[in-house]
Amino acid sequence: MEHISTIARILGSFYYYPLTHETNRQVCQMIADSEDQEDSPFAELLKAVEEDGADDLAMDFQQLFEGCEVMPAPPWGSVYLDKEQVIFGETTVAYRRFLADKEMSLDTGMREPEDQFGLMLMAMSKLAEAEDSEAIKALLSVHLLPWAPRYLELMQKNANTQSYQLLGAMAEQWLAFIAEELAVTAVEKKVYF
Repeated sequence: MEHISTIARILGSFYYYPLTHETNRQVCQMIADSEDQEDSPFAELLKAVEEDGADDLAMDFQQLFEGCEVMPAPPWGSVYLDKEQVIFGETTVAYRRFLADKEMSLDTGMREPEDQFGLMLMAMSKLAEAEDSEAIKALLSVHLLPWAPRYLELMQKNANTQSYQLLGAMAEQWLAFIAEELAVTAVEKKVYF
């Protein structure tokens, strides 16, 4: 569970805040300072972040996570799972109930849907800290895995920087590994986006 908590927290931060955000710069520095950094699954990402540069990373984050005119890879589950393809849809409400049942709330200080990919990974981290494997399985099978593969595919396809392309591939591989390790399969839901 410690592995799940740590990786989910790091990936959650990378998906919620820009890679150039102070929080993520500190995380990258901690990874770079670790003794086994070369064996770290994040080593290639750290190199890409350095090569891509702050300006390109900021523009890519804005395109991928905040949207300009068109958002090619929206990071919210309800966009993929609700027929109307809207944020704050029925699946967001169901996820909010799931969090409430686990006595969790995600108050970011902004009015935003809880089913944002990075926030969901951060919630998974908290569940892993509590060693609640059944809740992690439910989060994965019902709320995340039905749409995450499509989202990560679109993210990798539309990212303009190597960093965000790698981040998409890392999350895709890690979720597949965790699903296999916990013997979790996604609940069959139609993906609309």
